Amino acid sequence: MATNHQNLQEQKAALRKAIREKLNKLSTDEITRQSTVITNRVLQSSTYQNAQSLAIFLSMPGREVSTRDIVLQAFKDGKEVFIPFLHTEGTSKSKIMSMMQLQDEKDFNSLKPDAWGIPSLSPESIQHRRNALGGEGVLNGAVDRQEGYPKLQLIFMPAVAFDQSRQRLGHGKGFYDRYLETYKTTLESRHSSGRMPTLVGLALLPQILPVGENIPVNDNDWRIDQVITADPENE
Repeated sequence: MATNHQNLQEQKAALRKAIREKLNKLSTDEITRQSTVITNRVLQSSTYQNAQSLAIFLSMPGREVSTRDIVLQAFKDGKEVFIPFLHTEGTSKSKIMSMMQLQDEKDFNSLKPDAWGIPSLSPESIQHRRNALGGEGVLNGAVDRQEGYPKLQLIFMPAVAFDQSRQRLGHGKGFYDRYLETYKTTLESRHSSGRMPTLVGLALLPQILPVGENIPVNDNDWRIDQVITADPENE
């Protein structure tokens, strides 16, 4: 079993390296061009238009689709917008991800870049922000979150790569896979009538594997519902 796990991780690491080498060859202008096309396709989609609450990643410069214009339009459209916040829980030193509400364009513009250049929430602001799983602040043990949540309708997912069967290769930390398990468990524990959100991947063209090439996965890896690129024929 350990050998199989090691082989899987080695395969994923090799694929990440290969995709990142392709992404490094994309010019800033080409990333901007593809991001503009993807943004327009997102905003015209019924999945976006029908969602009142969504979670969305903020982009790593030079390696991901820019999501800035999607976020700003979502505010104009009156949608609730949640973004990732990484933090520790209890005495654990390993980080987990929560989805915290971003209020408006001013709030968005106040975000500071982290070590990877990704606009990020300040830890000081978290306890007064709405958590997508309910209540305010980050989850911490026995905090009661029985406030009609979770009710995210849409999550835009980042990735290193996607294949033709909509399997996703993340950055290797497992934040989104664990978050989705937590979301599912929370729904079940509250006997909620809510549904899991629609999972949509946003990808630059080099991030889509050709037909016949598959991302190595295990039972912990979530398959997404849709991938949006700048070229529908590559989805």
